[in-house]
Amino acid sequence: MHKEVTSAAARLDQFLSRNGVASDERVTVISDDASEFGKTVEGSQLARGRILDWFHIAMKFRAAERSVFGSKMIDSMERESVETEIIHAKWLVWHGKGRKALERIKALDSQLLARQGYEFNTLWWNLNTVSNYLEKNAGTLVNYGARYRKGLPISSSIAESAVNQVVSCRMAKKRQMRSTDEGAHCMAQVRVAVLNGEFSPRRISTFKTADSGYGKCTGPMDATDRAVMQ
Repeated sequence: MHKEVTSAAARLDQFLSRNGVASDERVTVISDDASEFGKTVEGSQLARGRILDWFHIAMKFRAAERSVFGSKMIDSMERESVETEIIHAKWLVWHGKGRKALERIKALDSQLLARQGYEFNTLWWNLNTVSNYLEKNAGTLVNYGARYRKGLPISSSIAESAVNQVVSCRMAKKRQMRSTDEGAHCMAQVRVAVLNGEFSPRRISTFKTADSGYGKCTGPMDATDRAVMQ
């Protein structure tokens, strides 16, 4: 019988335990900015702590870099120096110097504030997005360069890519085709089996769904389901 777990932290520990994490082991969680999930990690007995995902950091810096060249308030002679300042701040974060990076971004923002109309510019928005992001998540910034050189993970992009492969065909927001929670759960099992090269008629009959709370995956697949698996 599936034992109900009430707290998010307890559910996380249950998930980690089921996936081979021993009671005397600790794991590091890599995620994007997610305040509620951060509380879950803090309450976990098996999670050592949370690291801010490098991919999302880099994407926010990239948006700021691009907006430099789209800004009409910065002439062509200045654009390269402003972009260089943003890039330098990004690499400060990479080397574990998040506070210095934040100071650099804020200094650049203050410098540009003297220009008329800057606060209505996309560059202002993106620089402040970077600044707020770093400030809010200062406690989860690490030396990404050092972790990378040691072969340790710095991004959740692999996991997110796997999730997209499994569920996005059905559950992405902009898709016309959606599934119920039960249907998505059943289809996810089929997708995982296909991606792992384990799909077969025999495999269908062995899917275990009793512990999921969704019930049994029954009924023949329709044409759409077969198309998704291909």
